[in-house]
Amino acid sequence: MKQPDSEGGRPRILNSALTVFAERGYDAASIAEIGQRAGVAKSVMYHHFGSKAGLYEAVVEKQTDELVEAVAAAVPDDPTAPRLRAGVDAYFQFLKSHPTVWRLFVRDPPVEPELADVHRRLQDQRALVLSSLLTQERHRGRAAKPLFADLLTTAIRAYASWWYEHPRVSRTSVVNAVMAFSEAGVRHL
Repeated sequence: MKQPDSEGGRPRILNSALTVFAERGYDAASIAEIGQRAGVAKSVMYHHFGSKAGLYEAVVEKQTDELVEAVAAAVPDDPTAPRLRAGVDAYFQFLKSHPTVWRLFVRDPPVEPELADVHRRLQDQRALVLSSLLTQERHRGRAAKPLFADLLTTAIRAYASWWYEHPRVSRTSVVNAVMAFSEAGVRHL
């Protein structure tokens, strides 16, 4: 197999691992298949990531960072401007544009407790971004309550999972559903 330069092989490994983890899940993925797809020896992957678990964590962290950046770039800088719709739309646009990432995010977490914690931590990080959008947006002159922020981020994750299974529904329809949920929550909470 071709030996990559120190940094040149890392992106190929991450991309191959993303595909394999999304297709098979962590538990059924093999380092051998990831290496074969990346065109690198297993030893190179272990050099970069230490273990299959380290590789999984690097993949999910990288994709979480990219999602967070995409959402942050879409949200207006003005804290008084409506931010929630822009952020939710950017979140769903990112998922639609990155179906492999989307699949990775909606898969069941790994069985291994340490990796289940990593999966949960990064899921919480994605939720925190959405929550920060909500808590910065004002509804009827008052900041949204933390409980409502938690409920909304849970709903957004649920909508993302549902939409993955119903891809013919438009992104606009899904965003509108989240916004309707948000408005109903504001009225009742």
